[in-house]
Amino acid sequence: GALSWAVTVNKIAYLDADFFLGLKTNTFSVFANYGVTDRLDIGVALPFQRVEMDARIHTTVLPLATANDPAPVHFFQGGTLEHDFFESGDASGIGDIVLRGKLGISPNVAAAVDVRLPTGDAADLLGTGSTQVKGFLIVSGGKGRFSPHVNVGYTFTGDSDVFGQLPDEFNYTGGFDAVLSSRLTFNAGL
Repeated sequence: GALSWAVTVNKIAYLDADFFLGLKTNTFSVFANYGVTDRLDIGVALPFQRVEMDARIHTTVLPLATANDPAPVHFFQGGTLEHDFFESGDASGIGDIVLRGKLGISPNVAAAVDVRLPTGDAADLLGTGSTQVKGFLIVSGGKGRFSPHVNVGYTFTGDSDVFGQLPDEFNYTGGFDAVLSSRLTFNAGL
């Protein structure tokens, strides 16, 4: 509903607002990789997304009196001091497409570049509205029962018409694979 105000001379009030947001996203991605050579492969990831959002603002009028009569100055329709405003929406569509190139430098080291294109609708939260370029190194070790791996890189992000200036990011992941038996492998990562 809309705000309704009544004004009385010599009175002031504050409006306290609590914001609650529920956001749910589901992503289904189709991806493909192609080995151009034994050391170079290229790939693409095409995400299909659904975003659902529910928002509520709970407002309360906090009256402050500068005269002897402490009656509230501002109130919502019906004269109450509290009111909830609700808004919800959903969107579905293609998200930001990612293009990847990976070059093997040695048997245990590779360099890669991801380019994230602003193909998703940023106004509907289906994308960032900005191009991102991520360069990173991939290091893996061991070919036995225990195989650790580490990725370290940096993401350069452009500005978004919807979200403004987005931050660059330092990226890292690590983990390992451990063969527990001929039919069971344990994977861990961060």
